[in-house]
Amino acid sequence: MRARTYKPDAKRSRRLRKKLRLGEFQELGFSCPVTLVGVLSEEANDALLDRFLAEAIEANNLAFGGGWDYNYIVRWEYRESVSEEVRQKVIDWLRAQPEIKDVHPSPLTDAWHGHDE
Repeated sequence: MRARTYKPDAKRSRRLRKKLRLGEFQELGFSCPVTLVGVLSEEANDALLDRFLAEAIEANNLAFGGGWDYNYIVRWEYRESVSEEVRQKVIDWLRAQPEIKDVHPSPLTDAWHGHDE
């Protein structure tokens, strides 16, 4: 079965754009893989992840899926996008952590229809 692709320039009704989360209903998110300084113990990794979730994700009303090397971050609220300001807050928080060597953030991308757009 072929995956459906959605042409951004196709004419659609407002109801359909909302249902497909296109146009004015598009939702944006981003990925932010990191390189750790070294191999962390299980306790140190859990502590870093707990701090990240509490201070960078939940504090900004975001949702996080994945791990350190592959992840995606979106808004927790229904039908809202991550703003550039909030994206930068998460990146700054990650860069401030001594356990993290490098941060590789993506630009804001379409959270529903692929990360290549």
